[in-house]
Amino acid sequence: MKRVFLLIFVISTLAVASQLEIFSSSGEWAFFENPARLLSMNKQGVMGSYQVFSGEGESLGTFLVGLFQTPAPNIAGVLYLKRSTLTESSYRTTIEYDAVFSPEESLNVGAGVSFTMDQEERKEIDLHGGVSGYLFKDVGFGASVRDFTLWSQKGNYMGGTYLLKLFYDSSRKNRFSYSLVFDQEVLENRIDFAIGSEQKAGLGVSMLSNTKTKESAVKISLGFYATVNNVSVGFSTFIISSPVSSDPFSEYYYTQGTGIRFAVRW
Repeated sequence: MKRVFLLIFVISTLAVASQLEIFSSSGEWAFFENPARLLSMNKQGVMGSYQVFSGEGESLGTFLVGLFQTPAPNIAGVLYLKRSTLTESSYRTTIEYDAVFSPEESLNVGAGVSFTMDQEERKEIDLHGGVSGYLFKDVGFGASVRDFTLWSQKGNYMGGTYLLKLFYDSSRKNRFSYSLVFDQEVLENRIDFAIGSEQKAGLGVSMLSNTKTKESAVKISLGFYATVNNVSVGFSTFIISSPVSSDPFSEYYYTQGTGIRFAVRW
């Protein structure tokens, strides 16, 4: 009964949704969206990524390197270091650990903690958590919160980025999903579409809105992800018609972005 109620609720939300977007993170990077998706890993290895967001006279570069643990039958984890730097030399350095366990076959539960320090040596501790699973054979769901501030020397508490997701996964290869993402300033409705298993491609469009100023924007994205033996490489890019966030460390602050990712397993 609970699963049927949840399905009806999300389908009702889908009926009023007004946007599309590219496929979300895959494989070793799935935990960025939801820590509960860490069990998509199948071997131990290292990963890395570099992203550049740019706008009117400003840019943000983010470099990440991490180690993902060998998954046990019902548990997996990832430890990574991330550095985000603005054009004017403001930066944030973050170290994060996330873990996930599966209490039953159709349900994963994940949680993590991160420690961040900026150029003024102000420190912050954030919590991350999420659940994901399958309602039916090919119909799944996810819910998560990232960057929920537990303590900060900057005086900013709570907040966070929240995500609700429903997806259809055809034999774990082709995926169609709807997501509602929101933080303290930006609301994003999105529909993702991806095709392929070892080689994935996605294309989509997002509708964004600022909940305070009521400004809105359209985001167009595309990406590709390929795996050969134990090496994976991913590429993604997007453009936004106009910025909708006042936070220079948010991708919504910029009008375009490009990123590359890699993973090596053993």
